[in-house]
Amino acid sequence: MIAHLKGIVHAKGADHVVVDVNGVGYQIFISLNTLYELPPETMEVSLHIHTHVREEAWHLYGFLSPDEKKIFEQLLKVNGVGPKLAMTLLSRRTVYEITEAIVTQDANRLKSIPGIGQKTVERILLDLKDKISHLKFEKQSASLRQNGETVNEALSALIHLGYTGAQAQAALNKIDLKQNLPLKEMIRQGLKNLARN
Repeated sequence: MIAHLKGIVHAKGADHVVVDVNGVGYQIFISLNTLYELPPETMEVSLHIHTHVREEAWHLYGFLSPDEKKIFEQLLKVNGVGPKLAMTLLSRRTVYEITEAIVTQDANRLKSIPGIGQKTVERILLDLKDKISHLKFEKQSASLRQNGETVNEALSALIHLGYTGAQAQAALNKIDLKQNLPLKEMIRQGLKNLARN
């Protein structure tokens, strides 16, 4: 099983990154939170990996932090939660927000996520409360959470302007997100990148 990969960011997609490790390109599925924190293409990245084995394929899921990988693997233990659904949760909420919701049994924080039904939320809260209550997760800074929310709003705005999700995501991927740009400036830069294509 692959547990860790270190290489060069070769390409980014809306839900994955291709990492070049000594000439071999690995397609690794990631959450939006991880996507926003990835370094630019041609730069080095180190990812914690979960290898998900099926009869027909092996899929790699990557995480910048061990905490994100930890909660991902806990979510997979819940009946009815597969890798795709777990990644949806990690794309819409931070690790801290998910674990806080589980510990406090705050169903509203999770069921507001598109694609997550009431029964699934109840299973997550019930099955994981005792399993993660003793685990320590770092609280994400307010600025980082705000940045992720701004990116989501910019993505939505570009899609409403007629661009596809893939086009909008590719345009935003070229922006240095560590600048914590305001929404209008992020949209402006995204449109500028789209005009270059």
